[in-house]
Amino acid sequence: MDLSTVGEFGLISRISKILGDPGEGETWVGDDAAILRAPAGTIFLTTDLLVEGVHFDTRLTGPEDLGYKALAVNASDVAAMGGTPRRAVVGLGLSPGLDVEWVEALYAGMKEFCAEFDMAVVGGDLSRCPQIVISVALLGNPAGRLSIERSGARLGDAVCVTGRLGASAAGLELMRREDRSRLDLLKAHLRPTPRVKEVEVLRRHLPSAMIDISDGFCADLGHICHESDVGVLVQAGELPLVDLGSLDLGRSALELGLSGGEDYELCFTIPADRSDKAIAAVTEATGTLVTKVGEVVDAARGRALLLETGETPLEAPGWDHLRV
Repeated sequence: MDLSTVGEFGLISRISKILGDPGEGETWVGDDAAILRAPAGTIFLTTDLLVEGVHFDTRLTGPEDLGYKALAVNASDVAAMGGTPRRAVVGLGLSPGLDVEWVEALYAGMKEFCAEFDMAVVGGDLSRCPQIVISVALLGNPAGRLSIERSGARLGDAVCVTGRLGASAAGLELMRREDRSRLDLLKAHLRPTPRVKEVEVLRRHLPSAMIDISDGFCADLGHICHESDVGVLVQAGELPLVDLGSLDLGRSALELGLSGGEDYELCFTIPADRSDKAIAAVTEATGTLVTKVGEVVDAARGRALLLETGETPLEAPGWDHLRV
């Protein structure tokens, strides 16, 4: 059945059944706005746009995975601020000829994410569009008044990252080749894990600056350097790179790790004397690898990658939506 048959309000009714009943004292789908209960104090609000042909290809990505990822990338932004994701609204641009079942599967993927991370989709909007557009706005809250911004890095801080770098880019390349030999890499791209649980532990150790790695490690660490007015020295040999095994993807693990993007791992700085304790606490509580990869230096020193053969500028390009 296509969307033109069921209509806007019929589709909304179907989506509402997938998302489930509202929490006590809340109103979700079906009114002019959602009514939410929120703790007093600071809230985080973020939004991300996924556009068919730019961010995803329906020939490669199924609707369940796409729904899951649409929420995951927003939850990662909230986690990068030291917060916990709570509620989301979803705007959709859809072609009337699209199958209803595709949209229902998209929301089933969102529902799966919500169940895993204790959050909810509470409403949204629909419109006709020549291609699929998914716009998610997500609310989260910090622990008390604590927030972690990009601008707090200080001289002598350790630079750390969670997980492994380059797995998502490797998975995307395998998808393009229709190669399913490494399901771990495919999953890294299709269903990234936002480091929400890790942040619940890490924020107790007061990291000074943090960002999620969506545009590539070099580019995103560069954002911290720019906002904090500092430089950085990164030890190439310490980077937790994806294990490609015997795969030949046309790019080395180092290249994928530096500029691949869409890993949705966390890059953070933290005073050096607290770094080891913070790393151990996160790994013990969550099982997630956390690695110290460098240090913050004076801005005049610049941004450098230290290799066995010498030093090179840390300038690998990241993703830019407005440049091709």
